[in-house]
Amino acid sequence: MQLPSPVTRSRRGRAIALIAACFLVVFHVGSVRAQIPDLLTIEDFNLPAQDAQGWSLLAPSPDSRLIYVDSVSGNDATGQAHAWADAEIGPDPRQPTGNVRAYRTLAAAHARLRQDQPDWLLLRAGRSWTGESLSLKRGRSPAERQVATSYGQGARPELRTGVNRALSDAQMSNVAIVGLRFWAHTRDTDGPHFVSYAGISGFNLYTRQASDVRQVRDILIEDCLFRAYANNVLTGSSDNGALPITRFVMRRSIISGNFSTEAHAQGLYHVGGGQPVQPSVLLQENLFDHNGWRIQSRNGDNSKEDGQATFFNHNTYFTAANGVIFSGNLFLRSSSIGNKWTSNSRGVVVEDNLYAEGEVGMSIGGNHAGSFRFQDYVLRNNVVTDIGRTRPTNRSLSWGIELSDWDSGLITGNLIAHQRTGITNTWGLQMIAQGGGRDVLISRNVAANLSTGGAAVRLLDGGNVSGVVFLDNTVQSPSAQPSIQVRTGGYVFTGSNRYQSTAPANRQFRVNDIDRDLAGWIAATGDTGAQVGGMNFPDPQRTLERYAIELGVGNSFEALVAAMHAQSRSNWNPVLTASAINAWMRAGFGMQAESPLVITRFVLTDAANSVDIAVLVEGLRVPRTSLPASINIRAETQTEGSVRFQMTGPVTLDRFENDAPYTAAVEPEGFASLPGSYILTATPYAQDGASGQAGPPLSRSFEIVDLSDVMFRSGFEVGEIGL
Repeated sequence: MQLPSPVTRSRRGRAIALIAACFLVVFHVGSVRAQIPDLLTIEDFNLPAQDAQGWSLLAPSPDSRLIYVDSVSGNDATGQAHAWADAEIGPDPRQPTGNVRAYRTLAAAHARLRQDQPDWLLLRAGRSWTGESLSLKRGRSPAERQVATSYGQGARPELRTGVNRALSDAQMSNVAIVGLRFWAHTRDTDGPHFVSYAGISGFNLYTRQASDVRQVRDILIEDCLFRAYANNVLTGSSDNGALPITRFVMRRSIISGNFSTEAHAQGLYHVGGGQPVQPSVLLQENLFDHNGWRIQSRNGDNSKEDGQATFFNHNTYFTAANGVIFSGNLFLRSSSIGNKWTSNSRGVVVEDNLYAEGEVGMSIGGNHAGSFRFQDYVLRNNVVTDIGRTRPTNRSLSWGIELSDWDSGLITGNLIAHQRTGITNTWGLQMIAQGGGRDVLISRNVAANLSTGGAAVRLLDGGNVSGVVFLDNTVQSPSAQPSIQVRTGGYVFTGSNRYQSTAPANRQFRVNDIDRDLAGWIAATGDTGAQVGGMNFPDPQRTLERYAIELGVGNSFEALVAAMHAQSRSNWNPVLTASAINAWMRAGFGMQAESPLVITRFVLTDAANSVDIAVLVEGLRVPRTSLPASINIRAETQTEGSVRFQMTGPVTLDRFENDAPYTAAVEPEGFASLPGSYILTATPYAQDGASGQAGPPLSRSFEIVDLSDVMFRSGFEVGEIGL
């Protein structure tokens, strides 16, 4: 069978090109060095295999217990634990072919779960449970998780937890929670069950000492909904001797409507003080909407009465976060900030997310100044739009991306567009460095259509920075203000930066609080490639309202958000994802995605007809009798350029391929499938002929064995074998 390409599998974590581990790109601009740091990738989170639509493929183990729960027709007295081999189960436990013996309550079903075993808890679709929270026990391993999911046809099973938690466990390991709805129904004023504002966090997970088996490790939450809780909390601080949070993954889920009348409220709050840089938290393709507030602040005084918005509340608030990836999420209508990051953090990727409304898109800094507090950060290909429009806190500000005290990082390919209100306290990008900033590349970003009372881009504290490079950016504002403001010092301007505002020519730029014309700007900054005007964006009036109209879901941003809230596995529509919306928005401003040079995987193929045989995972052993006489290997990449292949073994290769599909050997000849051990290494390049910037090489060892009964490597990706 033909495996889907990385484009059709764009929701699959392993096909998302972020930054390869152990890879460092160094830019030299004169004596200035700005570096893209070593970072984790989605691969490091050990996600289960996924189908062509990007949903996790989960299956019970032969010894799993399957425990069904039906709040209407179940019976705690007659319920029983099934085995996958039972006749009434069939090939898919989520669609049993016969009558299963379900329990009625989650408590009775939970009693049948076993510790450290790959048991499944299956809730009847379309049913609801009132006053019960979800509790699981530990699974056996990341490959054999304990699973809570649904069965049958219908809407997500609904746990109406009221004043209690959605997840009652404080520690979870080797679990998957898939396709469930958690609702603090008695505090949701938008629902029919409102009683009072009383309530707590939907989940509050924290790690323990290393000697304790109770940890927060290898958790997958997918296609779930958490609604109207006070908060959600992840605590993995290693400062007190506890272990770090490891591989907590939330994907394609919804967190919305969180608020509190007594304390700060976030969509998701994470503390990771002292944690090492290792795969900690992955948020992928989620919707975070309207968190931190129930109603707009009445007086702008941060009162929490009745759940008013405050500037302490955000869609996500991460402090001392190490080893975190945000990819393809929708961060909408926050009380204040879409993503707030504070304290010392390292190894964070924020890529291809959409931010709309609230009053600040991203803040990586804030709270207090410190020396080089944020290390190895990457902000790539995000879209930030219409910030400040609805003024939740009743303040008048619209801030796009704020950077403070960075120590190595990359801000590239981001679009900050549209500030269409009368708010003057507006900027698209601001860097401050009261505690110091160094080795940061700000490249190929676009800040456009931002009505401001000052400069749209602000690079401050230049005397405290070194090696901060501003390369090939575009800054456009319809306001009669300077397009960019800088305090000189360690900022380096290079490439072809473009600037435009409606200010007079002698006020297009501001340097050390003095307005300048283009010549004065170049003289003060060395930005010799600077241009004024000539933007000519293809379609700069692309907005989220227009996207809703073209999609046919309505004529407002609210209608688009409503369609996003209706997303689930049963009706997933890729055009409602951040990746699709961002691509559309960016195209209107003539932007292409800034994809790093990364090979995502190798695929073993039949050379004669290019039919895919198997994904070439590390250590794969393939029976010679199952292969055709001639085979080939395709490198899948999101890079345009060339790939150099080098292979050792019974067959040796050293060649480059300029055009996709990138194959190790010439097609259709391929190479002979001779038995023996092989090592294949492929290196991507930005230009033809294995020239230009090189990306990280990908290597795999594999073996063709002359035995007919050799099994494939354990852990081979389900459904991706064509032998």
